[in-house]
Amino acid sequence: MSKATEQNDKLKRAIIISAVLHIILFAVLIWSSFDEHIEASAGGGGGSAIDAVMVDPGAVVQQYNRQQDQQASARRAEEERKKLQQQQAEELQQKQAAEQERLKQLEKERLAAQEQQKQAEEAAKLAQQQQQQAEEAAKAAADAKKKAEAEAAKAAADAKKKAEAEAVKAAAEAKKKAEAEAAKAAAEAKKKADAEAAKAAAEAKKKADAAAAKAAADAKKKAAAEKAAAAEGVDDLLGDLSSGKNAPKTGGGAKGNGQPSKDSGTSGANGGATGADISAYAKQIQVAIQSRLYDASLYQGKQCVLHISLAPDGSLKSITSEGGDPALCQAALMAAKTAKIPKPPSQAVYEKIKDAKLDFKL
Repeated sequence: MSKATEQNDKLKRAIIISAVLHIILFAVLIWSSFDEHIEASAGGGGGSAIDAVMVDPGAVVQQYNRQQDQQASARRAEEERKKLQQQQAEELQQKQAAEQERLKQLEKERLAAQEQQKQAEEAAKLAQQQQQQAEEAAKAAADAKKKAEAEAAKAAADAKKKAEAEAVKAAAEAKKKAEAEAAKAAAEAKKKADAEAAKAAAEAKKKADAAAAKAAADAKKKAAAEKAAAAEGVDDLLGDLSSGKNAPKTGGGAKGNGQPSKDSGTSGANGGATGADISAYAKQIQVAIQSRLYDASLYQGKQCVLHISLAPDGSLKSITSEGGDPALCQAALMAAKTAKIPKPPSQAVYEKIKDAKLDFKL
């Protein structure tokens, strides 16, 4: 705008100068016309002379040309001014149109933002309603589950109570019937003959002795199987504990003639830790760690070797992983740090397992 104002000022000055020069030129021409007079001629026997002022035609032409140039300059200046004004008007019109377009775009964006905000609020409201419905559904499901569990527990208790009552009744009836039949059989047997009674007693004693012998053999076989299973459980749960520095001592081993040592299998009797004791306590450690897992089903069938160090009260001093499934090892390490490990059942068990490897698997 300052540039346009400066051009307008120059145009005005040019017009004023041109007008002043025109006025001066006309004044000179008028003044020159008043100064002209005719003098009487002096020659030819007293004729009259003419007194005249000569006007330089070149100067007049130059003055006229200057005037034309000034007028042309004034016209050009006027045209430039009009052109500049038109250009400014067009620029102003373009700016106004651009401003209107900008305002229109801003209004459009404002309306769009308003619509988006409205949609967001509606979406949030819908999400809140859905969340409330989900919470209500979850509560209803929990209530239904609780009710079903209570009904199932009551039904189970009633069934158990009924079964126990029926079992007691049946046992009483069976006992009564057996007693009656026994009394009848005894009377009949006594009535038959003392010889038959003696024979029956002998046969009964023989059968009882055979049954006792068979029961003793079965018990011995079962004890051997349990001992083997306990030893196998120790190997599974403690890894190389049975062969490491903390392996329980089982006597002097076999002698050179192939006979077992007289101290074999007597560690429990002498106050030592048996394989069953170690296996049972190792199982307690595994259960304590497993109970602190977030979701034990995620690690089903996986295995991790843990190196544990325990205090005498069962508290965990340190634990590291020495191989196995990385995910299970990481989860077991975290779970062990919060697990409540029970106190060892005896000092002998503690000595065998205070620094050992645990084969942790699900």
